[in-house]
Amino acid sequence: MKKTLLLLPALMLAGCQMLNYQEPTGEDTAAVVFTGNEAAQPVVCVPGRGFKDTKISLAVKPWDTNAFNELFKTMRKAEQVPVTVAADGQTRIGVVYNERDTDMRRNHCRVAVQFNAQADTRYFAHFTRNEAGQCGLEVRGEEGVQADAVPVDWDCP
Repeated sequence: MKKTLLLLPALMLAGCQMLNYQEPTGEDTAAVVFTGNEAAQPVVCVPGRGFKDTKISLAVKPWDTNAFNELFKTMRKAEQVPVTVAADGQTRIGVVYNERDTDMRRNHCRVAVQFNAQADTRYFAHFTRNEAGQCGLEVRGEEGVQADAVPVDWDCP
């Protein structure tokens, strides 16, 4: 019984880690920095396992104060969410946005793009949501040049 109780926290931690995106290591990787005009959850496609949430979600600070910095840190939120992805011609990333309006209805959108992630390159993925409720995700390279990202269905082959 004692051994079972000791193993339970370890198993729970391992299970939780499998729910989040596990970043690859090595030379064949690229960096993606998510930003946005709304609080949302960045995701990365893991082939055969679906879209996985990043460990940190996007947040938008209404004011620049230390209180928000501490709150965001505790809540695992940030204005910029950096992740490492495998350098691949079919890298898929996305964002999930959820909001409850005053009538407690859920406004929800998911947007995903596919692009050719080059090794040792840094990309910026900016999520937008307009007043009409439409969502978008734009990917740019370090020099500000728009990447070859194309919108794709919410599918992670």
